[in-house]
Amino acid sequence: MRKSLLLALGLALLPMIAVKAQVWLEIGPKGMMGMTGLANANINSDPDHDSSLGFATSLGGAAVLNFGPYHGLNFELLSAKYSHSMTYRGGGDGSQTVNMEWESLDAYLLYRFYRDNGAFAELGGKATYVGGAQQSLGTDWADVEENYTDQYFSGCFGVGGFVTSNRVLVVKTGLRAEYAFTDLISEQGQMENYPTFYTSYDNYEETRPFRVGFYLEVTFGVGGFAKSQCGARGVIFGTGYN
Repeated sequence: MRKSLLLALGLALLPMIAVKAQVWLEIGPKGMMGMTGLANANINSDPDHDSSLGFATSLGGAAVLNFGPYHGLNFELLSAKYSHSMTYRGGGDGSQTVNMEWESLDAYLLYRFYRDNGAFAELGGKATYVGGAQQSLGTDWADVEENYTDQYFSGCFGVGGFVTSNRVLVVKTGLRAEYAFTDLISEQGQMENYPTFYTSYDNYEETRPFRVGFYLEVTFGVGGFAKSQCGARGVIFGTGYN
């Protein structure tokens, strides 16, 4: 799956090779928040389970490498917190709430295509490195880090637009959807039937997190270079936006 993502990203970068214009770098803070959920065939088809959308927040930084006015690469490193809740009615104690929470470091690599009107679309991938996890059944919380995987990988697609841009500062907002291609649960957790350790199913099904979030990105122009049609090179101070 990672090889497929890299191949798709490589094909997307082909138009950049022909760009003989401005190349510049922007760096700055980024934040994102939105709704999360889990795709698990056993849970989703179980009448004793009702799932609720959770909430996720991310905060960190972004580095944006632009190739002319239409193409760019986003490198992002965000510290994130995720949550998910379910109601289970199959036990003898009546309905019980199941809460799942995990913290991670998320690394993104996305290709962006910009339009003249300031709108853009983005496509890429995310590697999530889980740094801690806890889960509850009713009011009983437990550390379940060993039952959750160390890392999982997701595909990402988003749309957004410029709020403002000049030689110094660029502000962008957007919506991004993410879906995991690999399991949230570790091998040990699979043997113990996580995240539904309190019941059993005929077959194990993977648990894949998904997310839809709104983000705000504020970057400052570091600089770059420009190449004219005659081949002369020059230095850009700040961004490539006038």
